[in-house]
Amino acid sequence: MVVNKPPDLPSTGRSLEDSDCLQFWLMQRHGGMVWAVHQLDADTSGINVFTTEKKLVHQLQKRMRSPQGRKTYLALVHGSPLWTHRKVEAPIGFIDSRSLGVTEQGKSASTHFSVLHHTTEHALIEASLLTGRTHQIRIHLSSLGHPLIGEEWYRDPPCPHHPRQALHAWKLDLAAGPGPRSFVAPLPTDLCQLAEKMKLSLPST
Repeated sequence: MVVNKPPDLPSTGRSLEDSDCLQFWLMQRHGGMVWAVHQLDADTSGINVFTTEKKLVHQLQKRMRSPQGRKTYLALVHGSPLWTHRKVEAPIGFIDSRSLGVTEQGKSASTHFSVLHHTTEHALIEASLLTGRTHQIRIHLSSLGHPLIGEEWYRDPPCPHHPRQALHAWKLDLAAGPGPRSFVAPLPTDLCQLAEKMKLSLPST
């Protein structure tokens, strides 16, 4: 199951009976158990993959991993980068008992960023995950000085310009295997309206 997850809905909940998650509603529709192949933050919209067979979870995770697989996000950020392409290799881990960030003691994390369009104050960035750490794109963008519009955790002070972080899981390319290999999730209305407000041009596909 490849779903265009709406914002303000976690991929999974505290239990299988937790109705405040996408997994629960997919189980209701399917009439049986559904497993999440990967997680998106509640506020992040876009492509979210599930399966009705537990044995396929690991296989699908493997097909999603770089370099054969590719997960691509769109991010609307503060500031106008001085670069067009940038690869960030910065380990991510706990910087205190509750907060994640870039730290030498963290796990390796790598993200490739490309600027698609920018103004003097904001930019639309394509982000490709080369690893899959928690909040990786959000943390790496903040470390570059370009936190997401709507970012609450990795910007000081939190951004008040949008009710959620402006991050969307846009494309998924799977490594060779059965079934379709490429998927695209159009941006939801709120991010389209935000891009228009920020005078940022969206890609055609």
